Amino acid sequence: MVGREILARASADGRFDRIFCLVRPPLDRFAALLADQGITNAPHVTALAGDVTEQDLGTALATLADVTHVIHCAATVSFDHPLDEARRINVGGTRNVLDVSRRLPRLERLDAVSTCYVAGRRTDLVREEDLSADAGFNNTYEQTKYESELELRAAMRDLPIAVHRPSIVVGDSRTGKTGAFKVLYWPLKVIARGWLPIVPYDPGAQLDIVPVDYVTSAILELSRDPTTLGSTFHLAAGPGRDATLGTLAEHLSARFGRRLPLRVRPVWWQRVVRPALMMMPAPALRRTLQTGLVYRPYLQMRLRFDAAGARGRLEPKGVRCPRVVDYIDTIVDAAIASDFGKRPVPTA
Repeated sequence: MVGREILARASADGRFDRIFCLVRPPLDRFAALLADQGITNAPHVTALAGDVTEQDLGTALATLADVTHVIHCAATVSFDHPLDEARRINVGGTRNVLDVSRRLPRLERLDAVSTCYVAGRRTDLVREEDLSADAGFNNTYEQTKYESELELRAAMRDLPIAVHRPSIVVGDSRTGKTGAFKVLYWPLKVIARGWLPIVPYDPGAQLDIVPVDYVTSAILELSRDPTTLGSTFHLAAGPGRDATLGTLAEHLSARFGRRLPLRVRPVWWQRVVRPALMMMPAPALRRTLQTGLVYRPYLQMRLRFDAAGARGRLEPKGVRCPRVVDYIDTIVDAAIASDFGKRPVPTA
């Protein structure tokens, strides 16, 4: 989702004479991608067959001889990939991008998209310069993005690199449009459809959500500034603009005219409530419960992300992350209108 939005914005950015978009074959889906992003009359945007998991990115390096700027946002974002497979894509892919970047004679910078959740199971305030595995991880996505950042930090010694860490990315704050219905959209669906009267959530959990338009604007704005090289930025709501899960649950329950789900301790949810619900003759509910397994840790997190570095650079340029409560209704409306991605939403 982030990569598509970056492509849409970069295609209209006068800085770039040509844009190569590395796309796994077949390339016939690229035209549909451009149309979906509203990219028209853009002869300077070219699909390049390749794959970050392959040596030389699976493409002819001579094609990239004039490239000055690399934006690396290719990754698997699945939380339940086996560790070896997640490493092959996220860590191996980053190594291959770094290897190719070292051989680009005109390279000015590499902007790499990571995630705030390289912090794993920490429960405190995470600073932008922090990078530690001491607390462990909730899934292979977090772990391999952390390992990928280790590669990026080591490469900062000889390459011009900036790292950008979004938190939980949702749809556009103005339209609600999204290309992925994950993480936050799971409890949204559960509450909207009134499926679960009992939920294992912590009302004091901090839910740091950022809209995709802020994330992509921030990455491209930071990429304009050569003094950002060698730094890591939290593209997060941060304290004061994030929200507790309890606040969002109350707001959404009132919005849908439903009673707030009862809380249950995670241990009783796992041992009693979930097994009972899985036995009900409701296939859609069972699928949602199965999907929700990987998202449950994010309904109990207490960690928060300091975003002072990013804010200090971005807000003077007019790029400001909105408060979660100020656009959550837009996100909800778009999700319901599309039946959580099952049907297209007509554009105005």
